[in-house]
Amino acid sequence: MVKLPLKVIQQISLRKALIIPLMLEIVGIVGIVGYLSFRNGQQAVNSLAAQLRQELTARIERELQSYFETPHEINRLNAAAFARGELDIENAQFGEGQLYQQMKIAPTVAFAYCGNARKGEFFGVLRSPDTGHLQLSYGNASNNFLREYYQLDVNGDRTHLIRGSDTTYDARSRPWFSAATAVQSATWTDIYIAFSTGLPNITASLPVYDKSGRQLLGVCGTDVVLPEEFRSFLRNLDIGMTGQAFVVNRTGHLISNSTDEPLMKGEGNSATSLLAVESQDNLVRGTANYLVRQFGGFENIDVVQRLDFRLNGKRQFLEVVPFQDGFGLDWLIVVVVPEADFIGQITANTRTTIVLCIIALGIALAITMFTARLMTRPIVRIASASEAIAEGDLNQHIESSTLAEINRLASSFNSMSEQLQGSFHLLESKNEALRIAEETYRGIFENALEGIFQATPDGQLLNINAAMARIYGYVSPKEMMRTVTDISTRLFVNQDERDHFQNHLQTSGEVKAFECQSIQKDGSIIWVQIDACAVKNNTGINLYYEGIVQDISDRKKREGILRRQLAELKVEIDQNKREKDVKQITQSSYFQEIKEDIAQINLDEFWE
Repeated sequence: MVKLPLKVIQQISLRKALIIPLMLEIVGIVGIVGYLSFRNGQQAVNSLAAQLRQELTARIERELQSYFETPHEINRLNAAAFARGELDIENAQFGEGQLYQQMKIAPTVAFAYCGNARKGEFFGVLRSPDTGHLQLSYGNASNNFLREYYQLDVNGDRTHLIRGSDTTYDARSRPWFSAATAVQSATWTDIYIAFSTGLPNITASLPVYDKSGRQLLGVCGTDVVLPEEFRSFLRNLDIGMTGQAFVVNRTGHLISNSTDEPLMKGEGNSATSLLAVESQDNLVRGTANYLVRQFGGFENIDVVQRLDFRLNGKRQFLEVVPFQDGFGLDWLIVVVVPEADFIGQITANTRTTIVLCIIALGIALAITMFTARLMTRPIVRIASASEAIAEGDLNQHIESSTLAEINRLASSFNSMSEQLQGSFHLLESKNEALRIAEETYRGIFENALEGIFQATPDGQLLNINAAMARIYGYVSPKEMMRTVTDISTRLFVNQDERDHFQNHLQTSGEVKAFECQSIQKDGSIIWVQIDACAVKNNTGINLYYEGIVQDISDRKKREGILRRQLAELKVEIDQNKREKDVKQITQSSYFQEIKEDIAQINLDEFWE
């Protein structure tokens, strides 16, 4: 957390201190609510888009299953009829009624037919691409394999010839015939251009064998014209506002889509299916290119993919579902929906939320400023009164307020002001007494004849008076304090005496009449007497020593003279006493008798 300097904090007004945090809180809450609302909207969009994509792909898949299941069912019915001889494929004399009923039941089927394996005869019923009416079409030896078309009535019976063809038709050469015989089971052809209609077709074909299952009788096929019927279903799907659905095969060719874009390029037999990456529709083309980049090709998409990507800077929701029917169809169902199709209402709601938040913010600001002014006005008066008191004007009084807390604060302030006035008068009298005492102490300290000092336990001088400096031969206290940085080495001659002095102070807390030799500035030795005590804090730790120093050098000299005089007097007294004792002895009768006896002795004879 960043801490503002104290000066900056002190410069913020109370009104700002009340308004700014509240506004930041409101803005923060509104922003969080708006953000969460937007995020929830996005999540709702994602969920809705996922549901829509899943529903659409499921519907398309069901429609494809239904759309492409019917042709195989028709083939199975026709193959059974062909094998039983109920369809006259070779001569085209009967059987169109069954095909007619199948075409009526299955309106999505364009052509139901069978081809003979022996000579390539063809027999079937188709739906006219122009009128939608059902027609019989066959080609065999009777018409030299030139396909003829007959009108059918409501019962499915042929009525009259509509037209003929000038091109021979051999069923064995057609893609649907060769595809079924190649796999020997039901299958689908690739997309091709129908011979009769010229439209892109895909055919479900089924080989027909005899009862032994070894001899090929022919192939039955059912055409589905792509993509008109299924395409109309895709166009009718509700895919958002601008979403698209399309179906592609594994090579990327469009099978169908929900736009009106032609799905074939070229004409006649040279016509080919349109690639999805070449689509004129921007959304289809962009989606196809994204899938190619993402998976390296359509053939690599094996499972359902739910993706989102950006096209021209806009987010797109995408779902790809593989579609296989077990008969050879292997396609991809693609549904893509722009996010903008869902986000429009959310954007409008977000805009409305922002406007409402701004309005709420303005109202909150106005209420906050009014409340702050109501609260700060009496506080400002108290602050002004406090500043006046700080400047020395103690005669201050705050009027009561309608706010209970401010009123209590004003009462407390008034009480404090009165107490301050009384305390100030008492303090003035005490300060005067203290000033007088301090001047007295300072006079004593400065004019005392004895040296007064304060020193740390490690030997640093803290304070000394002029007498102390004079004792040690210094001009001023400043000079001595600057010069003497260690008492133990600069003032004490005998370090043992220093240690004894300090140990006695530490143990007993004071020293009385301690005499020792000390060193003056010029190096001369003087005798001093020290009276000191230790000043301690509340925990008993020594803070410093203070005491008085007296120069007793003269007294020590007098004491020396007195000691010598006493010694000399003692010697004189001892000499006088001896002389008195000798005189007393010589004057005694005993000494006289001895003296007389000695006088009578002849010394020469005595020594001989």
